[in-house]
Amino acid sequence: MRIRGNAWQVHEKYQALARDAASSGDRIQAENYLQHAEHYFRIINQIQESENRQRNPGGNGHGALSGGMMADEDEGGEAAEDADGADERAPLNA
Repeated sequence: MRIRGNAWQVHEKYQALARDAASSGDRIQAENYLQHAEHYFRIINQIQESENRQRNPGGNGHGALSGGMMADEDEGGEAAEDADGADERAPLNA
């Protein structure tokens, strides 16, 4: 048996085969199909990450902040502190 289609279609097909095998009581075959589905799920994730990198070539993986700095970092890439080493942020219980 050969399953054809793109990664999303093959992933869905293996999940359906796993459900069918599990419902018929064949746990070993169900696990086999789930492992195949997981393989295609990882391929899908790689495709999506590649597409995200192509859409945002300047992104560095730090999330939605532009410029590549974390929210509490200064331009040197270190956490923001004042001259005596204390954190600039106000205490939460002030």
